[in-house]
Amino acid sequence: MKLQNSKTSLFVALTSIIGPTGAASGDLLIYEPFDYESTAEINANGFFGDGNQEGGFGVGIWGQISNGAVGTAAAPPTNEGDVADEGVTFTDAEGNELPVAGNAYERRGRVGQVACFSSIDAAATAGLTTDNSTMWMTFLFQDFGFSGPDFGIGLHSEKMIGNDNQDLEAPGFGVGFGIVSTGGQARNIGTAVYNNAVNFTRQFEETPTFNGPAASETFFLAMKVNWKPEGTPDEIFVFIIDDLTTEPEEADAVASDTFDWDLATQQSLDVFNFSDTQVGYVDEIRVGNAYGDVVGGTIPSSSPLQITEITYTPGHPSVSLTWNSKDGISYAVRYSRDMVNWDFDLDDAVLGTADSTTQTFNLSEFGIANEKKLYFRVEKQ
Repeated sequence: MKLQNSKTSLFVALTSIIGPTGAASGDLLIYEPFDYESTAEINANGFFGDGNQEGGFGVGIWGQISNGAVGTAAAPPTNEGDVADEGVTFTDAEGNELPVAGNAYERRGRVGQVACFSSIDAAATAGLTTDNSTMWMTFLFQDFGFSGPDFGIGLHSEKMIGNDNQDLEAPGFGVGFGIVSTGGQARNIGTAVYNNAVNFTRQFEETPTFNGPAASETFFLAMKVNWKPEGTPDEIFVFIIDDLTTEPEEADAVASDTFDWDLATQQSLDVFNFSDTQVGYVDEIRVGNAYGDVVGGTIPSSSPLQITEITYTPGHPSVSLTWNSKDGISYAVRYSRDMVNWDFDLDDAVLGTADSTTQTFNLSEFGIANEKKLYFRVEKQ
């Protein structure tokens, strides 16, 4: 897109809005609705992770592992997890329904433990773990009963090995949501942080949410991570969601913790794992940068974010840019003379409006009205 002014200055606008990592994307970066053919019953029709489940957004082909051994068609995992023949639904206390699709993951064999794993797309990892950003993860969970779940789910640098402790196969890093035994049948929700170790440190709720032997209701569970630059503690919170329309306050988390990683460590989280000792459903896994997207947001690929219009009048120093936007999201508008150095801001905090945002800039204020060539870029903060 090119426009000239009376001094033959040439303006070129990039047509993609780029997120804070440089990867063109929306807020929902991982979505797994388990929209696969059912493999139930146990040891009959394959298993979840048998090489036939590749359809989740932001992840690769799923595998399943038990006591360190990856399952194959010839040697399936003991007490395998399967793709159910139905999905899980959730309605909050106000009657709002979570949008759902596909089936669910289920485990019916209680003995032993299995873990399911998938690689995470590089763009998704980068978009979810940038400094000064937030990562949200939500999922549906139902425990089938007996003695309550021992369960972990999250983003890690290594695969889980499928044992009772949700250990990683090698010392590594990870953040996740845990449901852990605290004595007898009591199972408490908590945070799970792997800090260059095979096992995790945790903070958990005082009163157990799960306490067997009866089956639980369906829970909509969430994790929030605030990524900070090295030297400032990163923060992790876990929640039970009962209102789809309102982002929970951090003070209302059932458990929270802090840790301090550098950016390289954060961006080593390229494996998605979940692991369970007991029996139950897992469904509708969503991971993104905004609460609104992980409570029902759609994959943004059908409506790419982009600069849609440039208004420039020859002889005037002003230029107006219009781009796709979301209400309440902050955007930075940058310019470059060579498409290499993007360190120059026209505005680093433009508050977006629904559907689209238009902003006008007086280039004279930045000393660039007479530049022969300029490039513009809009980034979601």
